[in-house]
Amino acid sequence: MAGFTFTIPADQLAKGLRPSKRVPRNAKYLVESKGAVGRNGVLSAVDELVRIDTSLITDSFPFPQLFVFTNLIIVCGQTKIYELTDSGLVEKLTVAAGSTWTAVDFYDYIYMSNRKVAVVRNADTKEYTESIELPVGNSILNYNGQVIIGALDAII
Repeated sequence: MAGFTFTIPADQLAKGLRPSKRVPRNAKYLVESKGAVGRNGVLSAVDELVRIDTSLITDSFPFPQLFVFTNLIIVCGQTKIYELTDSGLVEKLTVAAGSTWTAVDFYDYIYMSNRKVAVVRNADTKEYTESIELPVGNSILNYNGQVIIGALDAII
């Protein structure tokens, strides 16, 4: 059986997806996109997602937590921090149990906290250590290069 081909004229692709459902269907916008996303001005297929084996993390909900950063992927259990490598999850550090993890990404430098401890990943050595100098918090975010921490040292 021959494959099905449907060509969309360039002028219809140029506008992309309609910005609102209020735009009529005959306005030369695309109405729906299934299984594709826009990348660099080109409509491309969605990459296949690979399941990460987290069976070694037996903590109950809301763990494991997954952080997809610029240069690495970190998976956190309640007390253990893992880094995803080509060979799977590699345990990096064990700390005291706290609340859910929050983290901020500065490429190879990572700063994270679980309300009990502050943890940093050294950009040069790639080692994870507990920090006694940095504050413990409930939420951390990067606002234009400045780290903002919420609920500093709050005890629940």
